Parts: sequence; C-alpha cells; structure tokens
Amino acid sequence: MLVSFDDAIAFWHYKRAFGVKLYTPNLDRICAQSTAFKSAYCQAPVCGPSRASFMSGLTPHQSGVFENRVSIFDRVEPREMWPYLLRQSGYYCSSGGKVHHSFKPLPKPLHEQFYDDERKHFRIDWNLPEDKPQVALGGHRKGLATTDPADDDYYHDAHSTSSAIRFLEDYSGEAPFYREVGLYSPHGPYITPLRFKEHYHVNKIKQPEAWRNGFPQNDYANKIIKTDPIDAVPGYWAKSVRNYISALSHADYQIGRLWRALKASPHADNTVLIIVSDHGFHLGERSRFRKTSLWEQVANVPLIVHDPDTPEARVVHDPVPLLDVGATVFDYAGLPPLKGRVGRSLRHYIKGGKDLGRAVPTFYFDNVSLRKGKYRLIRYVDGSTEFYDLENDWWQTKDLGEDHPDFAKTMQALGEASAEYGLDITKARPRPMEPRSKKLAADPNAETIYV
Repeated sequence: MLVSFDDAIAFWHYKRAFGVKLYTPNLDRICAQSTAFKSAYCQAPVCGPSRASFMSGLTPHQSGVFENRVSIFDRVEPREMWPYLLRQSGYYCSSGGKVHHSFKPLPKPLHEQFYDDERKHFRIDWNLPEDKPQVALGGHRKGLATTDPADDDYYHDAHSTSSAIRFLEDYSGEAPFYREVGLYSPHGPYITPLRFKEHYHVNKIKQPEAWRNGFPQNDYANKIIKTDPIDAVPGYWAKSVRNYISALSHADYQIGRLWRALKASPHADNTVLIIVSDHGFHLGERSRFRKTSLWEQVANVPLIVHDPDTPEARVVHDPVPLLDVGATVFDYAGLPPLKGRVGRSLRHYIKGGKDLGRAVPTFYFDNVSLRKGKYRLIRYVDGSTEFYDLENDWWQTKDLGEDHPDFAKTMQALGEASAEYGLDITKARPRPMEPRSKKLAADPNAETIYV
C-alpha cells in the first residue's frame, strides 16, 4: 500500500520549529512501528516531475520531465513504469487519489493499463462552495475552514481514505494487491475543518531564532525562484503557517483512519505500507511560501516504510532518493530489480543495514543540489554555488563557500552523482520552460522563460 502526501514537509524536523507542537499523533504512532527515513530526498522539487520520477524509477534527465506542464506519459510508455510491471507480474492493482500527477483519475486508456478496478473521482479541494458554512481566518490562501462538523467528510482526503478503507475491508482475491492512496493535503489552499486550525494559536507561532540574521542570497536563485510577501501584513506569516500545519494535521487524521483500518483488516500481517511525499515546502524562510527550490526544506521529504514482519521503531539518517520506492516495492514482491534504474531497495535498512557514503541529488532542470554526509551543495547553471553544513545549520543560514576544505570533494561527488542520474554538469545550461497555455505557445511575441 502506497500513501502519497502532496507538498508535505519532513514533519519530524518541525515538531517545535515554530514555537507550537506540530500535531501528528498518527504518523508518530506509525513511526513507532516502522522505519523512518529522515534524509529522504525527491529528485525534482515540483509535483509532476517528482511523481514521474518515483512512479517510473527514472531520473528527471532520463525521462525528460522537469515541469508540471509535461506529462510522464508523453515521454515514457506505461510498460516502462513499475506499477504496470507489477500488474503484469500478477498483482491486483487498485488506484485512489493523486499518486501519479493528477487529482483526477488517469484517462481510461491509461488507467486500464495500470489498474484492475474502476477509476475513482474524488472532490478536488481548490475552493469551498458558498453554501458550505465557512470562515476565512486569513494568511496565505485565505485560511478557509468549514464550521459544520457534518462537512468533515466533504474533503478529498476523507473520500480517498474511505475508498481505501472499503478496499481493505472488501478485498478477498487470491492475487496479492497493490493499493494507492493519494492525499490532497497539505497542498494549498489548506482548507480544513475548523477544529484543525483552532488547534494552533496564531499568537504562539514564532519564527525560529536561526532566521534572525537572514539567509545568504544567490542572484541566480532569486531570479528563478520567486519570493512571497510573507510580512506584508502583521500576523500574515503566522496565519500562513497555521494554515499549512493545520492541513498537515488534517492529513494525519486521515492517515490514522487508514492505519486503524489496515491493522483491523485480514491484511494486517502481510501488507507493507509506504508513506511518502512528492517534495517539501518553504514555510516563510528566505521570504518564500512555495516549492521549486533546491534547499533542504523542499528537497527533504517524509518517507516511512512499515513492514509488519519488523514492527520496530527505526530511524535511518543515511541519504536516500525517492527513486528507491519502486525498487523497494519490487523487492518485497519478490521481483527482479528494475533495469536501467538508479534506485535501490530500502529493505536492508529495515533489517538494520547501512549504505554509508551515498550521494543523493535533486534537480530543477539542470540546476542540481546534492546531499552527501552532513553537507548540502547546490550548483546553479550559471556556475554559482551554495555550500552548507546541515548538521550544524539545518536552515542553511551560513554559506561555507568554495574555499571550505570539503568543498572540492563534495563538488566532485555532485558531478559524479549527476552523471549517474543523467546530467553532465559541464554541459548544464538554462532550459526553456514550456508555455503555460496553447495560446502562449502560438504567440511569437510571448516571452520564453529559461531556468
């Protein structure tokens, strides 16, 4: 069973980051019986490319998918993706929610190649109808909340989770199953039942002390990654954080429902549960409330594997990529490793093993960021760099610079890892983004944006 968050931070780093306790009791309960990979990284800091990568096992430079406007299915045949191969190997495959890049189900011809059951349509929480009792509490994306408890089941994640629970209760086939559970939260606009927002008191939400002296500035990063007016209105930042973390707590609530149903089902003792997010999110640091960057807070993601045969709390700090998800599924399914893939199975970690010295890159087009050991090194296509010690500076407030004694060997590792993932950094260049619409694509005067 694969559960996918959308835009979720690596929550364990934020338990007290903003002066209030982040409320994730169900994820905490699952981690008490699972392996938590606290240095897991996406391969692209954008929804579509990240999901294209971990659902195919291909790196962005192997697939050619760098932005949401390009579908993995325009670049890669379904038969090259691991869920297709899993079905062909005898698994009963069932969809549910956003796991591939779409809140809508896949088009029928694609769906029928990946899944054995019906397409499922769940509400998309972009807004609230006017007839729903609601309140707007302010902050980024308005802070909308429903006020009638009768509407608690109205949300996408309530429907997605209930669908998965029904599957667990009803499935009795002889074939082993693979079930997807895609969650909308904590993706904006962070609409939740009111009680989740009331759990966090805005006047108690404070910026970390590490932010006080600001952050290093990189001209190229500022060019390609927009900033947000987080301090334009007094209290705006704190309300914005409240909106986001309340949405994460709402997702945790749904995860709790799923977990209880799994453990009460006939499948409790033979179902591996993998929980992941496509990428992280900035919550105001560096004047940003968004994704698409190559800093730790966006590249780092939650990744949890529950193996019912090893129901122990285990924490892994070795860097791992999301590319390992497909390899891990295949390992548990007893299938041979995927060909031509960088990913490796995580199963040996769950048994207490190690994989020291691994270097894991994240790409935004040809810009690349590497996690190796305690360091994060970012190289932009203009040749500029940022170099940080994450053990002593997790928020990355002090650029160690290219004169640091460990810079050269870390840069060598970045070049080698990039090459393994399909990018020769000596040939890295700004790439044109796809036009946002067909109208713009046909306009000869439209500006081409390079990243």
